[in-house]
Amino acid sequence: MRKQIIGSSWKMHINSINMAEETGEDLNKLLGHESRVEMFILPSFPMIPKLSEVLKNSSIKYGAQNMCYEEKGAFTGEVPPLVLKELGCSYVEIGHAERRSYFNERDENINKKVRLAFKYGMIPVVCIGEEERDKKENIGEIKIRSQILWALNGLSKEDAQEVILAYEPVWAIGKEEAASVDYVENMHGHIRDIVKKELGEEVSKNIRIIYGGSVGPENSKELSKREDIDGVFVGRFGLEAENFKSIVDNFIR
Repeated sequence: MRKQIIGSSWKMHINSINMAEETGEDLNKLLGHESRVEMFILPSFPMIPKLSEVLKNSSIKYGAQNMCYEEKGAFTGEVPPLVLKELGCSYVEIGHAERRSYFNERDENINKKVRLAFKYGMIPVVCIGEEERDKKENIGEIKIRSQILWALNGLSKEDAQEVILAYEPVWAIGKEEAASVDYVENMHGHIRDIVKKELGEEVSKNIRIIYGGSVGPENSKELSKREDIDGVFVGRFGLEAENFKSIVDNFIR
């Protein structure tokens, strides 16, 4: 049985190390000993060392929101994967819609990052999802299939089933209203079918697919009841420890 997983990317909403420390301490008090679900937090790069101290001996893991697609070299401003590994990161977010849009990230480089994540012992959280225009033109499923094939290209079956696919329809990110639960469930089923066709039934049974896009305490309760939804990737509602805990509680089985 796939273990439920709840993650939160702080983006730059938490924009001070002191705030990160306080939020981490609150999360640790509320959920530090919770083992029935898997949990992870993704802060900004400079906050990682402080959060590693706060979450030491906690069941809450941490990671990074991005990393370079090369191991080292003349890539000014980028962060090498080895540094993240040395900081104790367990997860790395790859291919978020904002990275694809604002920083022109390409599928080829996303695949490089996925492979490097495994090389350095981190779990890649790969974001996939269609834009509003894709949905209107009925090509969303085609786009998602392409993103999945690029993300998993060249991986062994053992590594592929460890990838976390974060389905985030771009048109629902940061909005007041999330995608409907039925819509999300159908898309997760479609994603799992793609994985099954390309990599086989074992990988499709084991790979975890989580939903992100305006996740809150209310809709997470309904999302937690659906078979193909293995957890959620929380944005702004994960910035308060109490909110994050209420979402985690919904997925405890």
